[in-house]
Amino acid sequence: MSITTTQPQPEKKSSSRPMIVVALVIVFAAATNLYLFSHMKNMEVEAHTLRSQLETEIAKVHESSAYRSTQARREFDELREQVKKAQSQITNKTDANTRARTQRLADTIAKKQREQQEMLLGEIRTVSGAAGEAQRGVKEVRGDVQIIKSDAEETRAQLNETGSALRSTRSHVMDLDGQVNNHAADIAKLHQLGERERIAFALMRSDRMQRIGEIYLRLKSTSPKNNRFTLEVLADDKTVEQKKKHVHEAMRFYLPGSAQPYDIVVTSVQKDQVNGYVSKSKVLAGHVATMASR
Repeated sequence: MSITTTQPQPEKKSSSRPMIVVALVIVFAAATNLYLFSHMKNMEVEAHTLRSQLETEIAKVHESSAYRSTQARREFDELREQVKKAQSQITNKTDANTRARTQRLADTIAKKQREQQEMLLGEIRTVSGAAGEAQRGVKEVRGDVQIIKSDAEETRAQLNETGSALRSTRSHVMDLDGQVNNHAADIAKLHQLGERERIAFALMRSDRMQRIGEIYLRLKSTSPKNNRFTLEVLADDKTVEQKKKHVHEAMRFYLPGSAQPYDIVVTSVQKDQVNGYVSKSKVLAGHVATMASR
């Protein structure tokens, strides 16, 4: 009679959850990095557009100022000619009305010069203010770009750290899988070593040995009242007498080529008869050595 026990195999723990979490972290970091990079590009385009518009306005103001300066110089030259003519007339004529007219003409020239100077100064102040505002805007844009670059570098560093953590986690998971496989193999070996085969027997009192598997037994005496008996065991060319043994008392011994000990167990004692079984391992010693070397 063969009794086989089946032990549940350890289930492998799922190793995909930490990898999924790390993959989500990497995707989030990559999306953040892409958004920051796109925002930085947009701000650089806006700064370039603002700089171009400012340069265009400054060029227009310079062109207008140059034109007005040329116009004022031309008027000034014309007035100078008029003054020279007036002075010539004053030299030739000493009339009081001529002197007054000359004075009025000189005052008009001086007033126009002041107006031209104030107009030019106002335009210069306007251009300087616009240039200052544009410069401040460019500085702010540069500051924002620098912040975005710093954020991008930090995100890249976090992404590298996440990748390292992912590689470490993957290596750890692979190690755990190997350990689980080794444990499963060890449990299977132990399970095989624990499997035993039972050979039932009904032994009558006799002068001859009775073969039970690889051993020989001979019943010498029984005591049903006390549940005791005496046996002779012949194994490996050696005879051993088991005196006054109790029911269910295991008699254990080893044989060459056996991975586990043999057990002789008597389950009932009757007059001149005992019933029981011989228990032995299903795995031979050579098979155990082979499993241990794997």
